[in-house]
Amino acid sequence: MKKLFSLITALLLVGFFTNVSAQSIKWSGDLQVRPRYDMLDWGEYGHNGIGKINDMYYMMRARINVAVQIDENWVGKIQLAHYNYAGYMFTNLAGLDGNYTVIGSNDLIARPYVNFTQMWFGYHGKTFGLDGGIIPVNALANPMIDVHYYPNKMIDIPFTIYNLGTATGFKGYINPGAGKIHFMALLDENYRYVEKVGGDVDQDLHDRYTYGIDYEFTVGGFKLQPAFYYTMANDSATAPMTYGLNLATPKFGGWGFGATFAMTSNSAEGTTEYSGMFFRVKVTGKLGPGKVIAWYDYAKRTDKLSSGDRDENFGYIWLAYAWGINKHVTVMPRARIISDKIDGAKDFSRNKLEVLFIAKF
Repeated sequence: MKKLFSLITALLLVGFFTNVSAQSIKWSGDLQVRPRYDMLDWGEYGHNGIGKINDMYYMMRARINVAVQIDENWVGKIQLAHYNYAGYMFTNLAGLDGNYTVIGSNDLIARPYVNFTQMWFGYHGKTFGLDGGIIPVNALANPMIDVHYYPNKMIDIPFTIYNLGTATGFKGYINPGAGKIHFMALLDENYRYVEKVGGDVDQDLHDRYTYGIDYEFTVGGFKLQPAFYYTMANDSATAPMTYGLNLATPKFGGWGFGATFAMTSNSAEGTTEYSGMFFRVKVTGKLGPGKVIAWYDYAKRTDKLSSGDRDENFGYIWLAYAWGINKHVTVMPRARIISDKIDGAKDFSRNKLEVLFIAKF
């Protein structure tokens, strides 16, 4: 019944969008197959008795987008995809945790469910805009989102992987003429007031929200984006604050450079207090028939424990080469190298070597 209801809802929404106007509908999508060799090493400390894991597996992704220009200023979008950044093929690594269905008893024919990974509409004017629903949040371009939401990871694009690069809430912009102000209010957790018979209060918790604002402007060809994020949560719940700066240079001989610096902290009573910093340096440019995308991240989080401060250091290298065979098909070999260390307690590294075959339509 639940699947039937979801299907009917999807058909009604798609029908609404497709009946607005034939000229205002834009269909698009992408398909991806990704062979990966994954090497995990927990060093001398291990992880649940495991020292190393090496595995070759395959991943896949498919997305369908329906973008709608409702009228001159009102727009909307639906995206349908599997509720994982990329699903696994020919392996049980996906866990078959409710996001997959199995026909018969053979895991090799597991099939992923399709979900709304984006579903929003809004107003886009020259000086003001506002979107609401399941909205895209581009943490790939702004890693401060990763730092704020995942201080225990910070690296390896966690918001994109675990949140599919989207969130529930509102976001918008104000264009004063010099630069652009972006703002957002994201619903992280929803709670309610519950009163038992007799008047005893069973639950009285506030919803958890994250608010953010940034100002993007250009000076002498350099693009600057200072940003601030703050989470409001219940007592004894983590409520971080993060601020920092994104910087992008003008192109020099076809090459562009960028950097991000961010600070984050949590001082809510009843939680593990921490402070952290993040630094990224990035380079992109054309090389031969394709494009190089590379960056290096360094991050550090300090937890304030009863036994004293504990530092965790993160390092990350992203190397990719995107070769467009034609305007629809891209091949992208990629290496992602991770380190995560705590003196005397943790010495983790992970190397992911993969090739992405991407077809867009």
